[in-house]
Amino acid sequence: MTVDPNIVAIFGEAPAGLDLDEQIVTSYNVAVCIILGLAAASVALRFYVRCVKGSKLWYDDWAIFLSVFLCAATTFMTILAGSYGAGEHVWSSNISRFVTLLKIVYAESYVYATAVTSTKVSILLLYRRLFHSKTGLGQIYSIMFWTATFLTSTYPFILWITMACACRPVSFYWTQYLREKGSCINVSLFFLLLGIVNMFNDIVILLVPVPRIWGLHMNKRTKTSIIGIMLLGGFVCVASVVRIYYLNGLFQNIDVTWWMGPSFAWSSLEPSVAIISACLPTFAPLFRMGRNKSSKSPSYPYAGERSGGISGNGGQRSRNAHGSQLARASMGGFGLSRSQAGHTRLEDDEVELTCKVTSGDTVSSHGAESKGSSDYERGIVVRTQVSVVSQKQEDKHHEK
Repeated sequence: MTVDPNIVAIFGEAPAGLDLDEQIVTSYNVAVCIILGLAAASVALRFYVRCVKGSKLWYDDWAIFLSVFLCAATTFMTILAGSYGAGEHVWSSNISRFVTLLKIVYAESYVYATAVTSTKVSILLLYRRLFHSKTGLGQIYSIMFWTATFLTSTYPFILWITMACACRPVSFYWTQYLREKGSCINVSLFFLLLGIVNMFNDIVILLVPVPRIWGLHMNKRTKTSIIGIMLLGGFVCVASVVRIYYLNGLFQNIDVTWWMGPSFAWSSLEPSVAIISACLPTFAPLFRMGRNKSSKSPSYPYAGERSGGISGNGGQRSRNAHGSQLARASMGGFGLSRSQAGHTRLEDDEVELTCKVTSGDTVSSHGAESKGSSDYERGIVVRTQVSVVSQKQEDKHHEK
C-alpha cells in the first residue's frame, strides 16, 4: 500500500511490520448497531408495559423515546467515521479523508452531548415525578437530585459553547493539518475533563434513589434487592470509564485514526447502554404477567398475600374482613406520585414499592371486634378500612 506523503509529513513513517490493511471498523459497527437495537427494544417494551397497564405516558417516557433517535444519530456518526478511516491505521488513509474525518469528529461532539443529556433528563424527570423531598433521608435525596440536575443541564451547553469557540476560525479544527493559519485550545484536555465530569454525574444519578428506597418501610433484604435492581444502571458508568480510556489513548498515541474507532464506538455505546439501564426497572410487570400465566391461581399473583374467610360458631357467624392485596404497577420508577387532586396514584408506582392493603375489622352483633394484622413490610402501604357487620341469625328450627 502506498502511503500518502502528506500523512508521512504529519505523523512520520509507519512503524516497521505494521499491517496497514488491519482494521477494527466492522466489529465496532456491528457492536453499536446491536446495542442500539437493544436500546430501541427496551423503549418499545417500556411503552408496551404502559399500554398494557393503561397508564398515561409521562414526560420521562417521551424523553427516553427521543433518546433512541439521538442514539441512532451517534450510531450513524460512528459508521460514517469508520468509512473515512476511524478504526484504521492513519498511514492507510490520505489527507483528504483525514480532514473529512476531523469534520465528523467535530460534528459528533454536538450529537453526543445531546444524546447523553436526553437520557439523563428522562431519568431525572422520573425521579421528580415519583419522589417527594422530605426531611432526613429526603434531604440527602434532594441534594443529590439537584446536583445531578445542575450537571445534566449545564453539560451540553458547556460542550457546545466550548467547541464553538475552541478554534479560531472554527474551520481550523479540521484544517490545522493543511498548514492553514489559526489557533485552538487544548481540545484533548477539554474532552478528558468533561468526560470525567460526565462520569461523575452518571454515578450521582445512579445513587439518587438509594436514600429514598432505604427510607421505605420494608425489610432490609427487600430494600437491598430493589437497590440492586437500581444499580444495574452502573453499566453506563462502566461505559463512561471505557470511553475515557479510549479518549486518553486517542490523545496519547500517534496512530490517531486507529484510536478514533473505539472512541467513536463507545461514544455511541454509552447513551445506548444508558437507555437500556433506564428501562430495565420497567420490566417487572412483564415478569409478573409471565408468573401469573404459569400460576394455578392467577387471581392472586402473590402467594400468601391474601387472607380472610368466614367462620361460624353456633348461631353466630362472623366474617373476618381482613385481607391484603398488592396493587403493584409497572417497574419503571421508584416510589409514589400524586395526582393533581392530591390522591395517591398507585398505577404510577413503577418500581412496585407500593402495597395496597384492604383491611377491616370483624364486628359481631355483640359489638366484639377482631382487628386484622397491620404488619406489612413490603413497601409504602395504602390502607382502605372496611367494616363488615354480621347480624346474628335466629335459628328458625330452634324449637325443633
